[in-house]
Amino acid sequence: MTLGPQSHAARPTDLVALVTFDNEVRENQAVTLESLGADEHRSRPLNVALAQWLHLGRRMWVNVDGREVHGIATARDLGARSAWVIDTLIDAGSAGHGDEVIADLLAQAVEAARRAGVTHLLLRTATDASAREPAMQAGFRPALPERLWTGSLSALPPAPGVTIRDATSADQQALFQLYSRSAPAEARSMLAMTLDEWQALRERRWSRGGGELLAEVNGRPVATLTFSEAQGRLQFELTAEPDADAAVRTLLGAMQENVGETEALTLVPRHAGSIEQVLLAQGFQPDREYVLQAHRLRQPVKLESKVPVGVPVPSGGGA
Repeated sequence: MTLGPQSHAARPTDLVALVTFDNEVRENQAVTLESLGADEHRSRPLNVALAQWLHLGRRMWVNVDGREVHGIATARDLGARSAWVIDTLIDAGSAGHGDEVIADLLAQAVEAARRAGVTHLLLRTATDASAREPAMQAGFRPALPERLWTGSLSALPPAPGVTIRDATSADQQALFQLYSRSAPAEARSMLAMTLDEWQALRERRWSRGGGELLAEVNGRPVATLTFSEAQGRLQFELTAEPDADAAVRTLLGAMQENVGETEALTLVPRHAGSIEQVLLAQGFQPDREYVLQAHRLRQPVKLESKVPVGVPVPSGGGA
């Protein structure tokens, strides 16, 4: 059996093929938060290659045969070097071998991440994307189903007992605890189980220049909202405890006071039904559905404490 072209890290010798391919615009199946609603799901491969070779924080893999490009993948850091996100994933339509090409590209990315000591490799795609099956072959697993909501902000009165303030760097532990209370255990096991992992996975490139608000009830954080305006659009992200509807509405009202009545979009995890209900009541409409897939390469280290011989240790069971 003759093997097809194999994927590899981008090399200077691939430049001719990439230049030839650069005039063609292909769908980018990898979706990042900064690309939502910005018509950025199409990629110019040559620009990506040059960023990689100029050491601008991107890794690139290509599947190429001579001057024919079959596929391209790139990855970049998230909140730390220990976590990467696939931000370009292109199937160039190679004669019925798209699944094999995508799986091979992602396998190369996984191996490179493992060599670099990365703990997590993330990939977000549309729920119906053709890349989902080959991603499973490469070891990715669905971690978080999500849905895009779009609508227009309107004025909302603050709810009694809810205090809004700007989040600060001193709130990191409290925000991690809020995430832990809001996300399902299965999602946390695939994504962030510790404060360090949560910080490494925070996708913050999209929110540069924006703000982060914290809603508290009796001094206890119950919801948070991050927002940013870019390219004529407002994007925001909500995290909330179950049944924190009043805090979510108050946060939306506080954001509207900052930015005015404008069109907005947000990506909401499907487990956050209370957030979706608030958005629906405010006139937002559900749009395309996505899934955040994760490949966890390392598990958190469990710290064990030694107990002297003869000291009874509670088992947690009955007598």
